[in-house]
Amino acid sequence: KRNYRIFQPKAGWVEQDPDEILEALYFSIREALSRLEDGYEVEGIGLSSIFHSLMLVDSNMRKLTNLIIWGDNRSTELLKRYAKPFEHLYELTGCPLHVNYPLSKLIWFKHEQPELLKRASKIVMIKEYLLWHLLGVSAIDFSVASGSGLLNIHNKFWERSIFEELKIDLGKLSPPVSPLEVVGRIPKEASSLTGLKEGTPVVIGGGDGALSSLGSDSIGRGQMVAMLGTSGAVRMVVDRPITDRRRRTWCYILDDSLWVVGCAINNAGLVMAWYVDKFFPEWREKGDPYKEMEIWASQIKPGADGLLFLPFLTGERSPHWNANARGVLFGLALHHDRRHVSRAIIEGVAFRMRSIYDAVSEVVEFPEEIRGTGGLMRFNLWAEVLSNALGKPISRVNIEESSSFGAAVMAMRGVGYISDYSEILKRAVSVVDRVTPQDDIVKIYGNVYEIYNKLYWRFQEDFEEIVKLQGEGVF
Repeated sequence: KRNYRIFQPKAGWVEQDPDEILEALYFSIREALSRLEDGYEVEGIGLSSIFHSLMLVDSNMRKLTNLIIWGDNRSTELLKRYAKPFEHLYELTGCPLHVNYPLSKLIWFKHEQPELLKRASKIVMIKEYLLWHLLGVSAIDFSVASGSGLLNIHNKFWERSIFEELKIDLGKLSPPVSPLEVVGRIPKEASSLTGLKEGTPVVIGGGDGALSSLGSDSIGRGQMVAMLGTSGAVRMVVDRPITDRRRRTWCYILDDSLWVVGCAINNAGLVMAWYVDKFFPEWREKGDPYKEMEIWASQIKPGADGLLFLPFLTGERSPHWNANARGVLFGLALHHDRRHVSRAIIEGVAFRMRSIYDAVSEVVEFPEEIRGTGGLMRFNLWAEVLSNALGKPISRVNIEESSSFGAAVMAMRGVGYISDYSEILKRAVSVVDRVTPQDDIVKIYGNVYEIYNKLYWRFQEDFEEIVKLQGEGVF
């Protein structure tokens, strides 16, 4: 693994340097190869990347902008102003009209930086940037593309009406291809940069969230994934596109015949990182700062002694798609300390997960099994709080990096090593433990969740006002 930085040059802007990500890719491949046991060789690789990224590049795939990622809210006001021509798209693209999607970033470029948009040879996502520098290939899988708000999830091609409305040449976008497609083989230069054998086939793979469902063996009917990482999500795999008449959920593509219906929240591990970095940076010196936070939080009983946290530091995605929502610490009293705040943060994220669990369950079906994935699921307290907030057991599996493993499984199928995912999944993935809710805590959380929801709706006008002040640089 290698971390890369997040840049926030202006209020609401969230970017990454694509060259840092490219270097991280080279580093991670070299690191993985150094751990390969004797007698084993790499027969192929599959790629997993984030959804919802966008950048402009020149004809040589050199960046004209940084990579704009899902947490970026720069298009909030423009989207309100120019939304009307795009309001019908949800049933076609599976993506609600929201600032987190690349469609909103295109609208922003069209109105704020039209000359730069005109000068750009290509409009790409991070997967395309990596592929070009790895293979010299310009392509995007229709899994990642389906999370852009630009792809028709029924015919798996770019939705032409969007580009006609924006007057953007479709030639600026890469052709969408199957996530199972071998898009190239490692050339000599990439071999020297990564250590991969020249000629190694590369399967384009998919988006990280969709691949997490595959990698945790959660693609069967009645199976749900609850993921807690930097963001959070719940997902269920289905055999046809499914949308919600209330537009709470999204629908992305996993592969040629499977779709993923789900909801996502912006603020999960992101809130933890903010809390630690801003208030307790010394926790990092003790080793794992999030373990330290868990220790403090575990000293306080469920309900955090009447302290509630609404975790909307970067706005809200599902289920209400309110980019202007902001964080609220409610009920603060003299007896509260860092232990209470730590617990309230964990519970606040879990309650947001409850709201998206309810939405997905209503749109698809109530799950027979929930599998927990993501970095925060390794912490027992996070898994226990989420289980009690949902009132459902959560199974944890032996695969820690389910998205990466999903990409590997997809690569196996893409190169013909297997003909069906189950050939690998049933052998490689197993449940290691099951976190079970406790009736008394479920009842407590049910009562707190009601207050939590009342607070959210009560603050709607206040969110609008406070965002105006933040945009003016008062804070």
